[in-house]
Amino acid sequence: MKRLLICLFTNICCICVFAQMQRYNPNFQIRHIGSSNPQPVNITQPPKNNTLFSLWEKLGGETTYFCDTIPIEIEDNQIYVRVLIDGQSYRFNIDTGSSQGMLFPNAHRPSAIHQLSTPLGNIVSRDANYHLDTVRVVQLPPFRIPLLNNAQHPTLNTQELEISHYVASLMPRPALNNKYDAIIGFDLFNRGLCAKIDAGQGIMILTNNRRAFQEEERQGYTVKYKLKWFVPYLLVSPFVRHTDEALFDLGSQQLYTMNKQSYDQHLEDDLSKLNKNLGADIQRQTEGHAFGQLAIAGHGAEKKDEVAFLRLDRLKFADFAFRDLRAITTQGASRIGAEILNYGAIIINPFRRQISFLPYNNTDNIEVSNKPFQVAFVPTSSQRLSFPHGVVAVGLIWEKSEVYKAGMRQGDIILQIDQLPILSFRDFTQFRFVRGESHRFRMLDSNGKEKIVECVIKP
Repeated sequence: MKRLLICLFTNICCICVFAQMQRYNPNFQIRHIGSSNPQPVNITQPPKNNTLFSLWEKLGGETTYFCDTIPIEIEDNQIYVRVLIDGQSYRFNIDTGSSQGMLFPNAHRPSAIHQLSTPLGNIVSRDANYHLDTVRVVQLPPFRIPLLNNAQHPTLNTQELEISHYVASLMPRPALNNKYDAIIGFDLFNRGLCAKIDAGQGIMILTNNRRAFQEEERQGYTVKYKLKWFVPYLLVSPFVRHTDEALFDLGSQQLYTMNKQSYDQHLEDDLSKLNKNLGADIQRQTEGHAFGQLAIAGHGAEKKDEVAFLRLDRLKFADFAFRDLRAITTQGASRIGAEILNYGAIIINPFRRQISFLPYNNTDNIEVSNKPFQVAFVPTSSQRLSFPHGVVAVGLIWEKSEVYKAGMRQGDIILQIDQLPILSFRDFTQFRFVRGESHRFRMLDSNGKEKIVECVIKP
């Protein structure tokens, strides 16, 4: 048995868009919950330091501006906020690839959120892999987001931000990630809230003042976006003289994944220009191909197809270059994912429909040099096994990877890990892999034969 390091590759599910079947009001309300004896606070100008500030009001006008700093948690290239509902603490995921909230009645733990929610009707939802399904819609109970204390303004009494009448879809499938209870979608921003998300400092700043971050926006790298199905799509450049329309999807972990049809079109165009010395040499930046599936969205995994493994010279976001970036193609939309937060803060401005990137290194480029793809596991069904909740299989594997050399193959089904039965994809996502420790996989290959592969899993 061989020992090796596997980098697990599973996309967080996201619902990109929604089409309404029954009318309901998608607008939500925000108010501030202060101390037992709140006092109004008037600040003539917003604080210059956008890192820590809490609330301000505009004097001499009808508009009241607020600006709140919320602590966030970053784990496995995902953004989480803590919320309170009826005194109970829950964890919500911030997902800009979803047009509105999502709630999972079959969550990893019993949750009172579903029972406290108000039914609104049904919608047809479309996920990031372009799958359609009809789902129920509910109005979540009011939830409170604790704010970061403002040491500069100790007299400010705002302690929590309360969001009420927030709409979410009830997803029939369990959440792929067992680390959160619900999802907050792009509608949080699209309804008129600017946001700065700074993973380095562990904060998200929300404000209804469109000019709150204008100085930082001027200093950063800004890309305009357009709404498609109520989620943001922007243009990036994966190759010289080529642009790709990508969903800005913080629910996706990887920095960049590319739509396979887009890749094929770029490659065809590039080959026609090589004899004119105008090509980007896309073939050289393609490390290999495989056949399989890896992207998992709200209604299931993508269809099996050819996947290209890319090693891009650079990916350009406006004039900022992510150099030496490995990426892969998917059947769903191209995406810019939450890994971008490892390299800088972002500002979302729905008033100007733009997203700005503020690099931590204060330069116009950074070397990514991420590790090559190894293997992806996906939920699926099996004619050989009658597991009521489906099985977990190797959806995609690269023949040049160490995983492949160890014996894993496309279509292999996981039966056990360290003697623990894996009877569903939820079992797989809940298994606690220990960094640097060997785990023993019992698997069933496509011929119905069992085999053992011993691996060191990177959680």
